[in-house]
Amino acid sequence: MNLSSLSSLQWNLIAGGLAIFLFGISLMGDALTNFAGPKMRGLVEKYTSNPIKGVLVGIVITGLIQSSSATTVIAISFVRAGIMSLEQAIGVTLGANIGTTVTSILIGFNLGYFSYFIALVGVLVFMFSAKRKNKYIGEIFIGFGLLFIGLEMMGASLEELKNIPGFEEVVANVGQKPVLGVLIGTVLTALLQSSSAFIGITQSLFATGAIKLNVALALMFGANIGTCITAILASLGGSLSAKRTSLFHILFNVSISIVFLAILGPYQKLVEFIAGAIGANKLMTIAVGHFTFNFVGMILFLPFIKLVARILRKIIPGKDSILTDLGNIELDEKLISTFPAAALSQTKTAIIQESVVALENIKATKSYLNTKDKKYYDTAKEAESMVNDMDTKIQAYLLTLAQSQSPPDIERDMQTYLQVQINVERISDLSENLADYYHEIYETGTGYGEEALADLNDICDLVINNIAMAVEVFEEEDVAKYNKLSEDEAALDLMEVKLRKSHYRRLRKGLDMTTMASYVYNDILSTMERIGDHAFNIARITVDPVKTHTGYHIEGEENMELF
Repeated sequence: MNLSSLSSLQWNLIAGGLAIFLFGISLMGDALTNFAGPKMRGLVEKYTSNPIKGVLVGIVITGLIQSSSATTVIAISFVRAGIMSLEQAIGVTLGANIGTTVTSILIGFNLGYFSYFIALVGVLVFMFSAKRKNKYIGEIFIGFGLLFIGLEMMGASLEELKNIPGFEEVVANVGQKPVLGVLIGTVLTALLQSSSAFIGITQSLFATGAIKLNVALALMFGANIGTCITAILASLGGSLSAKRTSLFHILFNVSISIVFLAILGPYQKLVEFIAGAIGANKLMTIAVGHFTFNFVGMILFLPFIKLVARILRKIIPGKDSILTDLGNIELDEKLISTFPAAALSQTKTAIIQESVVALENIKATKSYLNTKDKKYYDTAKEAESMVNDMDTKIQAYLLTLAQSQSPPDIERDMQTYLQVQINVERISDLSENLADYYHEIYETGTGYGEEALADLNDICDLVINNIAMAVEVFEEEDVAKYNKLSEDEAALDLMEVKLRKSHYRRLRKGLDMTTMASYVYNDILSTMERIGDHAFNIARITVDPVKTHTGYHIEGEENMELF
């Protein structure tokens, strides 16, 4: 059928197919994330000790969760927490670029006929599964099926493009000036905010004969540049680590696209050779090009990761926050067997470091209370995540130390340190709760009056003072400071009672009786008082250690119940 104009295209099928295709990618990616996501952070932290391992982890994770952006966000959070270096994050990002080619490879299998049955299986699994994990599996199948169904809908209509007068001339012009293809791919991918989606469309256009391979490859280069818009948007107002990672993403995709654009002829022949060798169809041919592009780019950049990281730090200097240097705790496993006393000393240093992070957590919540600036809420969340990571490492180290043959005094100190560390972790948990209370209040558009805000600041200042003093008692074993802290702990209990009475008095006067701020006020006071209790526990356990029997037993929950 000869079409006379673009208006004659079946735009309803193109729009509907695109919608189904995009939804399929999103649903499959979200389901995969929910299914495998909880283990992803541990995988990133455990297996990224060097950039090469980082690349492999980036490939695996992005291939699983179908989102290079999500993988990059995990890497950024670890850089901010001091758990991962910028070099390692760059390695993960390089791997994420390869992992994102999984979608185009899946499309290359051309499962159009079977896609409807795959979607049906997914719906049945989702409908008749009681367990949440099984429902995620159903969603994966649904998304996978919808991906091909959407492509098939678009493909039938896009095929008619080649019959439109003048379209072949436009395609020929792009073939002669591939820079135009790069620009088109960049703009359209930036609008879609999904390189996988645009490359899927490109695969469909090439498979139907609407465009030639050189044009498809140029569009693919543009798609890799256009996908940077997601990283740019994610880094706006974000941390320095986010900005550096975003800048690397841009530098990598732009520079590699320029290199391949300069050698487009030989590169096209290479893609055709590989596709012919493996007997690839037209859809898979573009997938081969997409994978080759990112793989060669990774090989070119991998030897220069350290140099690139130094350049990024010079272009965007500074540190993210006071937390940046606190995440890396030194716990040498070799000392456990060779020098237990030194291992114990390292544990104490690590707990003090963890305490500083917990203290910064509650300071951030106070700043959030007073300024309503969400960056302080994000800092509190970051601090809590960091404390959880440190908590896991310290407890594992203490357990290993406990299993060695240690003198009684070291065994006693291990028990003390464990109790202290548990209380530090609880302080951070409760501080995060405060941040959540304030966030809930500000999300409803309410807040505190001058008197109530002043009261909250007073009790928070006393809590911060008590935490700082408790850490000093633990570090110095200073009995005089412990006695002073005992007085401050009693003052905190009295202050909580006084502020509750002040709140009831305001309620009787009819002030702020129906707002979220009023509802959670007593919860906030209670949380502050509990934080104070845990701070006092740290000092009390230090000065008067818990007596233990022979043998060492670590039970986190049981130990917590002691306090």
